[in-house]
Amino acid sequence: MPIDQRKYPRRPGNNQAAVVYISPEAPPIMCTVADISEGGAGLTFVNTAIIPNRFKLEVKGEGKLRNCRIAWKAEPHRIGVAFEPDDS
Repeated sequence: MPIDQRKYPRRPGNNQAAVVYISPEAPPIMCTVADISEGGAGLTFVNTAIIPNRFKLEVKGEGKLRNCRIAWKAEPHRIGVAFEPDDS
């Protein structure tokens, strides 16, 4: 069995609702959180083809936006993201 070398332990996301914001002009894209940690998350979409490499993510109920970068894709529905520092 491979050893898990993640920096942060992940926990189930319980398919919590989340919203991806690509730009102020683009409509938000809904997704669900499969798993999440301090460093990133696994997200499930209807289709990942339109998701850019960087975007903002809001997990419903948390009240904050996270900057995200795609770390991996499992077409056509799953992506893994790394959380990045704030722009400010």
